[in-house]
Order: sequence, then C-alpha cells, then structure tokens
Amino acid sequence: MLWNVDPMQRISQILFAALLLLPAPLLMGVPSRESLANLFAQGNAEYQKGDFASAERSYRQMLDAGVDSGSLYYNLGNVCFKQKKLGEAIYNWEKAKQKLPGDPDVKENLDLANLMVVDRIEVPPDPFPVRLFRRAQEILSATQATRTVLILFVITNSLFSVYLFARNPGLCYRALIGGFIAGVLVLLMGCSLAWRLYDESHRQEAIVVEQKTDVRSGPGTENITIFTVHEGIKVRVRGEANGWYQVSLPNGWNGWLQQSALRIL
Repeated sequence: MLWNVDPMQRISQILFAALLLLPAPLLMGVPSRESLANLFAQGNAEYQKGDFASAERSYRQMLDAGVDSGSLYYNLGNVCFKQKKLGEAIYNWEKAKQKLPGDPDVKENLDLANLMVVDRIEVPPDPFPVRLFRRAQEILSATQATRTVLILFVITNSLFSVYLFARNPGLCYRALIGGFIAGVLVLLMGCSLAWRLYDESHRQEAIVVEQKTDVRSGPGTENITIFTVHEGIKVRVRGEANGWYQVSLPNGWNGWLQQSALRIL
C-alpha cells in the first residue's frame, strides 16, 4: 500500500517472471531479457538506497524497451511521488490502474494522491446505474470482462439446452432458473462491456504534469488565459492543433493547453 512500500516486496517476482516471457530480441540495440531483468534489479536497488531519480531512469528504460506492465507503472508512480512529481505519479498510477483494475494498492495511492491536487472541481454525481457500471469496470480489465461474458454466454446456452432436453422435472427447473440468472448476467455485463469499449474508443483523457499551467482560449500563447490548472488534474482531450490540446474539465470548462503540459492516458 501507499508510496512508501518497497517495490521489491510488491512486484519483484511478478515482473521478473513477465520479463522471462518476453520474446528474444530480433533487432540490434533491443535489450535482451537478461538486460531488462538487470535494469529492474538496478531500479529496485536504487530505490532502496533512496536514489529515486536513478530508479526512475532504470524503470523508464524498461518502458522504452517495450515492457508494458501495470506493476512497472506502479513503481514509477512511487518514485515520481518520492521526488514530489505529483502529476507524473498520478499519471503512472492511472496507467497502472488500466493494467491492474481493482488493485487495492493502486486505488489507495490514487485516492490519497488526488487529495493533494490543488484544483477542486464540483460536479454532480452520476446516476446510480452509471456508478454501478463504472464500479464494475474497475474490477475487471476489458479482456477479463470479455472472457467473462463469453463464459457466461456458454453457460446460459448450456443450461437452456438442459432445460429443453432433460427429462427430469427437477433438473429442468434448476436449469431454467440457472439459465435465467446467467442470461441476466450476460445482458448486464455485455451492456457494461459495450459501453466501456465505446467510451474507450471515443474518450481520450490526460493528466496535467506541469505544476501550474494556463488554459487559453485558443491554440497559442497569443490567446487570453481563461483559467489555470495544476498538476495531477485529469482532463478530457477534445482535439489538437499546432502543439496544443483542446481540453475540457468535468464541470464543462474548456480551453487549450500546450501538449508538453499533459501526459495522455
């Protein structure tokens, strides 16, 4: 839990095993599995010594080499927070949350870090069905949810087949009830998954990583400043032009931010 957790205790075995599963490099200059494992061990050692900047460099080299791991993002969030880079820490923990939905350590870190964000935006709560769907999305990844829906679909069809062809009345009744329950779950989870996939394909979010930055009325410093945001706040990206992103906040405010001020999730 939290950012003072030793990352070696948290993920060493998991990520090291993942590194061993990476395909051998085919091109010159691509780090080998052994090199990546050494980088990970080096980053952990630097973290232990309190050399958080060096640990961050080691972990980022792994990301640059193609290691896309929620646990690695979690560690990066830890070392960024240790260096008082709140925006970068939240960004990496958000990336870890995408890879490790429902992980309690990631959630706790994000919840507490978001309490430190300067900007406070009051928005009305979502309707209960929306909150229910979003909660379900936090438990399973999109891949896990897809597999679950397929398994429930097979179970539903199997149970209804038993109901249609079984001769035992008691078995038919139990199969009908079970099939009905499984069918309802397929419908609910299928709708949640469809909504999630649609939302992910149409929504692009980002984290502000600059300590303080101005949101302007247009894509350029010649435009007026309409409000200011601080590191760690999440924004929705609506478009881009000339090195600027058009962004909006949950309360409906919108404007333009320089691309260097953001990290796209």
